[in-house]
Amino acid sequence: MLLDILIVSVIIAFLRGGRFKRLAEIDLKRAELIVISFGIQYILVRAGESGSIWVQKWGVYLYVFSYILLLVSIWYNRHIKEMLVFGLGIITNFMVIVANGGHMPVSLEALKKAGMAYLLPLLQSKTYIIHTLMNPKTRLKFLADIIPLPPPYPRPRVLSVGDIIMGIGVFFLIQNYMTEKGLFKNFWRRKDDRYGFPAKKDERERSI
Repeated sequence: MLLDILIVSVIIAFLRGGRFKRLAEIDLKRAELIVISFGIQYILVRAGESGSIWVQKWGVYLYVFSYILLLVSIWYNRHIKEMLVFGLGIITNFMVIVANGGHMPVSLEALKKAGMAYLLPLLQSKTYIIHTLMNPKTRLKFLADIIPLPPPYPRPRVLSVGDIIMGIGVFFLIQNYMTEKGLFKNFWRRKDDRYGFPAKKDERERSI
């Protein structure tokens, strides 16, 4: 889903007069942690789909570790307000994953509504550890994957509240850096006075 939102956000930013090169202004620290985290999750998904045995033993630990890396990256980038929104989504997902033994529960009803019932055998396999079917013992159900995104959406999905919050963070990050005028600029005010706000008192004094 994040890839879809990223692409849509860039398109909208271009329509609003944005420029891709402005993304270089993002003071992103320890970006490698984000890359490694999503890389681990991608490997776990592919390994689970292929039935790799090693995933049964180490998969859950690696999955939780990938989220810890994401949280560390958010800490390093807490000066970026949009990243804090992204981080709130990560925390929300991490809570339900930890509460359910290292797996993200998925609603069977939501799967059917999204036209993804064909994934049931995979979700029930022991090698696919990223997701698991929701059951009566599932904790924090309201934070699990319960929101269907069915056709005609080209890439049907089942989302969690955390996924949506992460998507909002990505959307505002792209809009507020690619374009000259960000969205809700009073809220996203930055120390560098990027949107024309008066500098803070201590900044004005340093400039004299």
